[in-house]
Parts: sequence; structure tokens; C-alpha cells
Amino acid sequence: MPFRYEGVMKSLRQSLPPLNALAVFEAAARHGSFTRAGAELNIAQSAVSRHVANLEADLGVTLFRRSGNRLALTEPGERLTDAIQSGLGRIRDSVEAIRRGRGEGDSFTIACTYAMAHDWLMPRFGSLRAVLPKAQLRLITSDTYLSFDADDVDLSIRYGEPSEWPGLQHRKLMEEEVFPVCAPAMLAQFPGLADNNPEAWKQAPLLHFAPDAQGRVDWLDWFGDLGIAPSDQGPMFSAYTPMLQEALAGRGVVLGWRGIVDPYLETGQLVRLGTRSLTSGHAFYVVHRAEASEALVHAVIEVLIHPEPPAAPAIS
Repeated sequence: MPFRYEGVMKSLRQSLPPLNALAVFEAAARHGSFTRAGAELNIAQSAVSRHVANLEADLGVTLFRRSGNRLALTEPGERLTDAIQSGLGRIRDSVEAIRRGRGEGDSFTIACTYAMAHDWLMPRFGSLRAVLPKAQLRLITSDTYLSFDADDVDLSIRYGEPSEWPGLQHRKLMEEEVFPVCAPAMLAQFPGLADNNPEAWKQAPLLHFAPDAQGRVDWLDWFGDLGIAPSDQGPMFSAYTPMLQEALAGRGVVLGWRGIVDPYLETGQLVRLGTRSLTSGHAFYVVHRAEASEALVHAVIEVLIHPEPPAAPAIS
């Protein structure tokens, strides 16, 4: 028996690519971005690219289709992603079950998009830890909700409508309210923005969401009933955080989400343009399974909905 066991292990080592390369690829596939995968794994974007390139060379296939800064999985990439998430997911669940059985303490896992984590949740992380003093607080970020239904996710923050998550409990976190914001330097360059001056809006650089990015309100919605044709020459982004960084740097006007841009408005890093706002009728919700720990979930929800006023998060 020992000889047979060793033979199996050698076969696995010889036939599988390096596990760290598989883990890096899975993060890149889940985020659809080498940069965000690197941020999750605390490694450089170039290291993510190198791991993926080595994995593609080892397998002899292309795993991603690259178009500018956007990534899309190829058919072999999708197959490998499914296999990794299934196989390593079972290993992760088993390891966590063993750790819990050893008495190392329970964990509490929150899932949300990268933008929500960076721009809204992290300033509240201290308050969350205060209400979960005996639990290991874990944060999972993804720009899709596919992994949010995993058994080890206790609570997630999602944008949309409750009908999109059948069988799950939900509580509204905040209504969607959108309005344009920019840095003071941008307003000084285009003062007519504050008065909805058509010429100013035609000249000012607008920051756009990619067509398939999450979000229902865009510049076409905003200008739809103002009789102003928005400029489509500005840069386009698939995620909100880099858009916000560009606005803070004074390089464009962005549609700001109430609750996310509030700290920057309070500190004067951003200014609101006018008093008008729009909503798509959607909202941000806290979502969890019915069987989740009621006391812990309730405590976390109360912190999320009624937090201490957060300081503006650092933008790097």
C-alpha cells in the first residue's frame, strides 16, 4: 500500500501544472483582470501575467482572449476554471472544516465586488471586526456573483433586484442614487459644468462605463432629458474604482454613487455638479442564506446599514 500511494502522488506531481499557477489563473479568471487578481493575491500584475503565460505554455493552449485591458476566457480557459473551482473548492471546504473541528475559531465571510470592497466596505472594516471579535473575518471580491452563493459565504453585498437571487434572504443596504461629480480642479477648468452649460459638458472629459459593466445608469441616461449630447471620447472602464481614481486626479467627470462618493464630497476631494440625481430603481442589498447564523448576520447588517461615519478611503 505505501508503494502504491507514493506512485499516485508522483503521478499527480508530474501531470499537474504548479498549483500556485493554477491559483493565480483562477483569480484572474474570476476577476477578469490581471490587476485585480494581483491585488487579491498581493502580487504584481506582471507576476500574474507571467504565471498565466507559463500555464498557457505548459498546456499548449490560449486561456484568455485579450482585447485592450479586457480579458475573456477561451473555451479551454472556461473548462480549466470550472475544474479548478470545483476541485480546489472542495479542498478548501475540507481544510476549513478540519480547522473548525480543531477549535481554531469560526470565520465569517463577506463577498462583494472589488469596487464595493475598496470604496465602501473597507472604511467600515474596523467596525465589522468589533462586532465579530471571536471570528476570523474574510473578504472575497469578484465582479460577478457566481461565487457569492458558495457554502462558505455568510453574507454578500449585491446590486440589482431581490428577484435575481431566489431562495436567499435580503435587506436593502442603500438606494441607488447617481449624480455627476469631479475634482475641484476640473470644475475650475470647466465652471459651466455646475450650471449644465451645454458647451462645458461637450468639452469636459467624461468617464464612461464599458457597455457590459455593472450599473444601470450611464451618461446617455443622464443627458437624456437635458437636450445635451454627451461626449463619447472619454476613456472607458469595466470597473468603478479606476474611474473614481481618474476623477479624483482631476482628469474627468464621473457619475457618482450616493454612499460611495459621500466621503470624498465631505472632504472636498470631489464636488457635486448641481442638485439633480437619477436612479434606475435598483439598489444595493445585503444577501444571505436563510440558515446563516442569525445573530452574527444581524450584527453585521446593523453595522453595514448604520455605520459610524467613515473616513475617505485611501486612493493609491
